[in-house]
Amino acid sequence: MTTRFVPALDLGWLLLETVDTPNHVGALMIFEPPESAGPSYMRDLTAHLRAVDTLVQPWNLHLRDGLFKSVLPMLDTSGKPDMEYHVRRLALPQPGGERELGELVSRLHANALDLRRPMWECHVIEGLEGNRFALFIKIHHVLIDGVAGMRMFQRAMSPNARDIRPAPWGYVHQLRGSKKEKVIGNRNHTAPPAVASRRGLVLKSIANLYPMLRPRNRRVKDLVTGFSAPSTVLNTRITVQRRVSTQRYSLLRLKRIADAAKVSVNDVVLAFCGGALRRLLSEAGELPSKNSLNTCVPISLRSADDDISVGTAISFGFADLATNESNPLRRLEKVHASTRALKEELSTLPKTTVGAFSLAVMGPYAAQQAVGLAGRMRPMFNVVISNVPGPTDDLYLFGARMDAMYPASVLYHGQALNITCVRYGDHLNFGFTAWRDALPHVQRISVYCADAVAELEQALGLSADPVS
Repeated sequence: MTTRFVPALDLGWLLLETVDTPNHVGALMIFEPPESAGPSYMRDLTAHLRAVDTLVQPWNLHLRDGLFKSVLPMLDTSGKPDMEYHVRRLALPQPGGERELGELVSRLHANALDLRRPMWECHVIEGLEGNRFALFIKIHHVLIDGVAGMRMFQRAMSPNARDIRPAPWGYVHQLRGSKKEKVIGNRNHTAPPAVASRRGLVLKSIANLYPMLRPRNRRVKDLVTGFSAPSTVLNTRITVQRRVSTQRYSLLRLKRIADAAKVSVNDVVLAFCGGALRRLLSEAGELPSKNSLNTCVPISLRSADDDISVGTAISFGFADLATNESNPLRRLEKVHASTRALKEELSTLPKTTVGAFSLAVMGPYAAQQAVGLAGRMRPMFNVVISNVPGPTDDLYLFGARMDAMYPASVLYHGQALNITCVRYGDHLNFGFTAWRDALPHVQRISVYCADAVAELEQALGLSADPVS
């Protein structure tokens, strides 16, 4: 066994783990079995996923037990894994549609991981309509962020159906620039340069924290010191019960809107999410009359060649959703102005202060969570909306083509809704994770998002796109 300290920027994922706010993220992947699949295919697939003697990082890490684990958590590598515990086979009731799948995934996502074991689970779900099946994989957020997760799955799956690779948690990754294959997390394997450099970045960031907050960075100071978002039904105390809904859009369709409006696809995403939230809160009589909702936008700091380091590498920014604007085009313009200002602010920060920006911005939020004030006072932001890049080509697992991938994310007190989208192929796949009591019919938000996309197309004079 080897023991490792948790980097400063990742500690929050463990320290803020509570009964009501488990800190795992999930990926729901829908597959089409190969044409040659026989009656034993699902049994053979499950056996394949369990056929791992040694887990690779980060799949082999668990929380070290001890007197100070709640104050100074550390991670240990595991011995021989109990694969029947980690890989579980389930079946949906008929008719096996989106409703049945959503109900099952919602319950699975609400259950916390056992942090004394390697911090992940894989649920093999059969019985989907259309002779399909799904995998729902949960992994603790302290081990990966969204970008790292996408890269990890992409390299562990195959670009063609005939290439049968080991399960992601047993896949031996060939390091770039090396002819030898090496198991990530081998006991003799030292921390990769990316991890060491990130540790150094944290120290430099803290040293540069105060110079960053000079008076000229007025908006940065406001973000660090103020909780100025309006309070809504989305910003109350929560319990562990979750609801998960999904939706996907043609990327070409969203690019047409972005090109016509001369904005980015991410601006379009924020604008139609803002439109959907405006409608949802208006129907519930909860829409703030003057102030607009804002969103926390995770920003990846992971370099293009960093696909092996454990932990998260993200910063955070804030953007206006313009929910107080009824006109969809003016809402999009306000969103674009907000994200442009955010990009300009971040571009002025030296690289050694980015970690400080994360600590400074999210430190008050974490403190609010830790002392029990979150959900009882005015929030710093209303919702998290994240856009994660993903693979552009089809991927295969055990000969089965992955048709779609939908994310499920974390919630906290004061934040009852998370919207995360992931690119896969020619589509942008959305996962809406909500606290059940605040949004018992979370599928409405996905329906309203689709309507908001159509509103933008109509306002821009674009013809209806037959591709969903």
